[in-house]
Amino acid sequence: MLGELLASFATLRPLSEGSATFLIVDNAPDAPVREVVEAFRDRTGVDVRYVLENEPGIPFARNRALDEAAAVDAEFVAFVDDDEFVDPNWLVRLVAHQSRERSHIVGAPVRLAPQRGAGFLDRLVEKGVRKRYERKEAKNARRRREGRDGNVTIITNNWLGDLAWMRSVGLRFDIALRYSGGSDTALFHKAKSLGAKTSWCTDAIVYETIPPERMSLGYQYRRARDQAATSFWRKDAGDRRSAPVNIATAGGKVIFGGLLVLVSPLTAGRTLVDGVRLVGYGLGYGYAMAGRRSRHYEVQQGN
Repeated sequence: MLGELLASFATLRPLSEGSATFLIVDNAPDAPVREVVEAFRDRTGVDVRYVLENEPGIPFARNRALDEAAAVDAEFVAFVDDDEFVDPNWLVRLVAHQSRERSHIVGAPVRLAPQRGAGFLDRLVEKGVRKRYERKEAKNARRRREGRDGNVTIITNNWLGDLAWMRSVGLRFDIALRYSGGSDTALFHKAKSLGAKTSWCTDAIVYETIPPERMSLGYQYRRARDQAATSFWRKDAGDRRSAPVNIATAGGKVIFGGLLVLVSPLTAGRTLVDGVRLVGYGLGYGYAMAGRRSRHYEVQQGN
């Protein structure tokens, strides 16, 4: 998957002003990718660099990227994930949008890449996941048209940040969220509390390739459960809703999600993934209230 991302970097349209340096932060010392990166650079001449962040955990890798960008006096830093590839117009559109809007943080859509699932259930799950992506993109595009895109939560699967502003306010990814995920969501909310202007760029597209082990109902359940737990713990105790409200919300999601699963044969499977995820989200809140914390990213996946 990293090779596919690197290959897409080579197809990018050049910026009209300035230049781009690409950085791969390796956070998996047992599965190093230095040779992949160096072979790509030698073959294409693209300015791509490699660093190894030995401290395990996503926020450590993201903070290392910020530090490396600052070390080369970069004005902006953009993030995509290693299971994605970018549209040829991705970077020029992201940069042009920031130049017009003067935003401190810019987000843009992620679309599901074509998948290779062969079985009936695989195709059903893929269809449900794809619909979720499409709904999210349409919702954020509507917010942009209505001038409400400053409320769109922006995460690092397609993200551009003003590095000077981030350094001026001391904005970093929260290392307490080492394995749970959600450090990019936490950073977004922290940025907003510090007065960040954020906006949504509708046409800077990246595509995500989902590994087969994640294209399953079990994974969709676990991911939603862990997202809910992370959302609970990300907030300070004083900012959380009361226990009765949380219990009622969690119970409602489980009941409604279960109903969506039950009626999925009548909807040709269209409600199956949404139902499973709602059950997971509801139970995740219950687990968090019982003291559970997510360790979703402790085990690596992909290829």
